[in-house]
Amino acid sequence: MQREAYSYQDLSGHAVRRIAVLPVIWKQISYDILICTLCFLMGRAVIFEEVAPFGVALFASVIPRKKNAAVYLVAVILGLLSQGVHLFVLKYMLTACLLFIYSQIPLVRRKKLSVLHVALVVGFALLSVNLTFAYLQGMLFYDLILAGLESVIGMIMVYVFSPVMDLLINIRFRRVLANHELIGTAIFLGLLTVGFWEISLFGISLRNVFAIVLVLLSAYVGGAGIGASIGCMVGLFISMATRLSVEFIGIFAVGGMIAGAFKDLGRAGLSLAFILSNAFMTFYINRSTVTILPFKEIAISSCLLFLVPQRAVGYMRQIWNLGHIREEGSRYTSKLKELTVSRLEEFSHVFHNLAQAFSQISQFDVIKGREGINRLLDAVASKVCTACTFYRNCWQRNFYATYNNMFDLISIIENKGNIRKEDLAEDLCKACFRVDEVVKAMNEVYEAYKFNYRWQQKIEECRNLVAQQLEGISRVITRLAQELDIDVRFKKDLEDAILVELDKRGIHVRNVMVIEKADGRMEVSITQKSCGGRRECTRIVERAVSEVLRRPMLCKTDEGRGCSHPECTLKFVEAQRYKVMTGIARKAREYSDACGDNYSSIPIDQNKYLLVLSDGMGSGSRADAESSIVVSLLENFLEAGFDLNSTIQTINSVLILRSREEIFATADLCVIDLVTGSADFIKIGAVSTFIKKKDGVKVIKAPALPMGILENIQVERVKEALEDGDMIIMMTDGVLDSVEVGLNAEEWMIDVISKLNTSNPQELADHIMNEALKKADGIARDDMTVMVSRVWKPYFS
Repeated sequence: MQREAYSYQDLSGHAVRRIAVLPVIWKQISYDILICTLCFLMGRAVIFEEVAPFGVALFASVIPRKKNAAVYLVAVILGLLSQGVHLFVLKYMLTACLLFIYSQIPLVRRKKLSVLHVALVVGFALLSVNLTFAYLQGMLFYDLILAGLESVIGMIMVYVFSPVMDLLINIRFRRVLANHELIGTAIFLGLLTVGFWEISLFGISLRNVFAIVLVLLSAYVGGAGIGASIGCMVGLFISMATRLSVEFIGIFAVGGMIAGAFKDLGRAGLSLAFILSNAFMTFYINRSTVTILPFKEIAISSCLLFLVPQRAVGYMRQIWNLGHIREEGSRYTSKLKELTVSRLEEFSHVFHNLAQAFSQISQFDVIKGREGINRLLDAVASKVCTACTFYRNCWQRNFYATYNNMFDLISIIENKGNIRKEDLAEDLCKACFRVDEVVKAMNEVYEAYKFNYRWQQKIEECRNLVAQQLEGISRVITRLAQELDIDVRFKKDLEDAILVELDKRGIHVRNVMVIEKADGRMEVSITQKSCGGRRECTRIVERAVSEVLRRPMLCKTDEGRGCSHPECTLKFVEAQRYKVMTGIARKAREYSDACGDNYSSIPIDQNKYLLVLSDGMGSGSRADAESSIVVSLLENFLEAGFDLNSTIQTINSVLILRSREEIFATADLCVIDLVTGSADFIKIGAVSTFIKKKDGVKVIKAPALPMGILENIQVERVKEALEDGDMIIMMTDGVLDSVEVGLNAEEWMIDVISKLNTSNPQELADHIMNEALKKADGIARDDMTVMVSRVWKPYFS
């Protein structure tokens, strides 16, 4: 790699090129030498004295990843020839040459080779060469078995070595390893041990020293588990490659396990533990004082362990310990979730009890029925009769007659609203000497009673409204607790896959959390270092998450938020498979100061889209205020997470309580699921909705009274599946009422919608409005609004 710079001298216009050789080129050369060395050693790896497809498989794994494949071919051939010129060596040399020739075919060179492609080519090449050699020597059944075995081993080794090569090429950027990468690295190191010479310097085996250093380093980095695994792997391959007994497997496995158990004592304590385990296993196996692994080899290996830089050890521990840290964190997350759910359930219970308390107060605080009549009679009696001389005669001796006479007065005043002396019965006029005062008192008390009763009713409605709101909040909190407790499943396998995929692309994240909800939708949260505004969240991370989950994902984090902080948390949700585009056409009533219709077309939570159209009673600014309240409250409640039933009941109560006069407004709702394409239609006093599909027009209707008339309204939902290109046409009654009497308005509207072939919702809305005005001779006799929304699929969904 080189960097070129240009400068100009003496205004001559001649450019002088300066070439600066960066240190990066030396690092690249070092990596190339390392890979050549590995190819050479892997070419020397032979098991069972005649099976050696490992160098060929490693060379095949290098071809798609590195240029100048001829250099690595020479390294593999030299490794094979270092074993001596044998027939099986020539066989693998020929196989490697065939792979090199295949890789130089122009069509293959232009194509990006997959791991499966490379594995199949290696398997076919090994099988073909083995069968050719067997045929030339005389075909035996053993040769057929060996050919098939080597072919399968070669294919498997390609899958083992490919992630190891990716790791080596990107070693400077990798911080996280997947499980298959860890396993592949362990197998690779075990086979690499086999590739060392069986030579001794001053009685010290280089192969044994390398194997012991590998086991000690693994135990020091990963503990007893990794030490035992690597030890077992190394001992197994050495036993298969040499004529040593299988006792080597036990020596390395037990030694790695015990050394890893004492890794907290440092490198010296770990080395001493391995020496003692070697002596113990030797005595256990053959009761000999001569150890299977010489002490001097272990001592030299321990010294080499001290030469390993602490920075390299820290890097390897980071890779190994990250998975354990995430598992530990998941346990704390689970406990925190349980505590959160418990607290939310407690809050929900409190709001539910408050709602019950308000409901009970409402039931007992209203004057009505027999109790109200008795209070009314007592008030009249205490105001007039108690001071009368004949009180005992009327209310004690003739109680029933007096009570009936007073009850008749209540019947008269309820029917006429006021009592005059002429309305009284003759018996009452004769029996009572203070008739005029009784009539006056009855009118005054009844008027006060009506006034109090009316306000008691208002107070009761307010309390009912508060009770409904508290109950609605309780349900929202309960649903939130259920989502945390039941509807959420953490997908650790996908978390690991995303973590590794991002690490391969050079993005190191601190935490990944993948949630699968009850409806199957995925949600991903990623905590990483801030990219400083380079938009890695959408350029790289979003693409990687979508590839791992195999579904389109969208970053929902606000653009630019967190770029100035050291860390940022990215939230990814399933990309909406559908989009909504809306067109509006409005016309106020003739001579009206404002249009009484209001509408909204906004996205709400959980990948849903809200379409709402409301028509206030009458026309003008007052109708506009009523419909505006309905639309704004619907937006706010649904965005906050309230369910539709609670929202509609609450808005209905608000309209009833806003004024002493009778006011109402219609509500036409459509909630579209942008992931599944389903839609819920709710009509409260609204006219029919029309859906223009590819094969015709469908009508959605549901009879119901408008809001603000009845205290409780029944909500009916109509569910409809939408397709790409469907158009939803919602309108107020002023549009359909423009049709002359005797003509079916819905059939006329279907005909209008069908005649215009367009995919533009604004064009269709304007067309419907123009046709409706034509029918009304150009005069809008009522507020008219048409809202057309087109549901469509983006090209990438």
